[in-house]
Amino acid sequence: MQYRLPLAVAALALAASLIALAVAVLFTNSLREDLAHLRSDFLALERELKTVAELASKPVAQIPVRHARLFSIVRDGDAYILTDAMRRRVLLVPRDVPQYEVAYYANKYAPSVIVRYPVERAVYMSSTHVALAYRLYAEAGRPGVLRSIAGIMWGKSYEWHLPGIAEMIENGTIADVGPAQSPDYEKILQLRPDVIFVYFYPGPYGTESVIARLEQLKLPYAVINEFQEESPLGRFEWIKFIAAFYNLTDLASAVLDRVEREWESVVARVADLDRPRVAWFSIHSGVLYPARAQAIELIRLAGGRYAYANYSRVDLEVVMRHKSDVDVLVWSGYGVSRVEDILKVEPRLAELRPVALGRVYAFSPAFWQLSHAYPERLLRELAAILHPEVIPPVNLTLFVQLR
Repeated sequence: MQYRLPLAVAALALAASLIALAVAVLFTNSLREDLAHLRSDFLALERELKTVAELASKPVAQIPVRHARLFSIVRDGDAYILTDAMRRRVLLVPRDVPQYEVAYYANKYAPSVIVRYPVERAVYMSSTHVALAYRLYAEAGRPGVLRSIAGIMWGKSYEWHLPGIAEMIENGTIADVGPAQSPDYEKILQLRPDVIFVYFYPGPYGTESVIARLEQLKLPYAVINEFQEESPLGRFEWIKFIAAFYNLTDLASAVLDRVEREWESVVARVADLDRPRVAWFSIHSGVLYPARAQAIELIRLAGGRYAYANYSRVDLEVVMRHKSDVDVLVWSGYGVSRVEDILKVEPRLAELRPVALGRVYAFSPAFWQLSHAYPERLLRELAAILHPEVIPPVNLTLFVQLR
């Protein structure tokens, strides 16, 4: 018995030593793991700081906007910073960049919304926006642009003049998400759009409430008000704005350059010719709607002279006063195919000289959908109407001649 106590004590001491050793080993392993994690975190932070430093050193370039007044584009590294028609800042970043890069640009520019590009699911409010995107798709040969159109407001209500769009709506590839003034928000949410392209128009029939609702739902949107630009080239230049969402601004700029060359060629060919006098108006519910400044400028560029330029107010009395000294009549509306159609609206128009000359034209059903996306076609067709002796006859797509 006298040996058992020292043995027990020795055993306990050994056990304590083993436990201490085990604890030391565990502590050492844990310390190693902690040190490994710290090293990994440090290296990751070092990489982030290096990347941020590289981002800060990249040049910031303003993408030229020559004709439009209501948007701007800045390129900062791989990011785009857009100012939309409501002066909101829209930040576009590549899909594959890490969140710390997004945070860098967000801290730098304080955007209203952040969108990853190229967008894969977009909802469009207006057919004119779709037409610009469609031309971008056609020029780029990038089916991804067309496939990205997930929804269109009023989609089934339009007569479509863009190949394939109507079929895609009918087969459900593109969803009709309801009217622009009161879209189906549940359907939009189900589409999970990367961005919604909208226009802003105030008033009871405008889109203020739609934009407010998109804000509440935290849905990303960008405002395209190309219809407010002063010139056809200004309206068309919004193709650059849409192109940024697909990383195709270089292509859009090249397309605009080509359109400008064609535009300037037509203007030069008719600049020194005698200018026919052009009556441009439509009548609805007894009210005459004369040409606005944009149309008057288009007439001038196409080699014509607006017949009522000296009047601050144009009504039917003014039109009839000049019934014998106008050369061409453009009915600024569609849904008519014969002269008799406009004479049913206002029989006295039969006395206008262009009726006797057979030089009466109207907008085609495609006019509003395509004229913004094809401004060179718009100018060439009007120039061919006014100067058929100089501009080769063209197959009219935006205008129709009334027989």
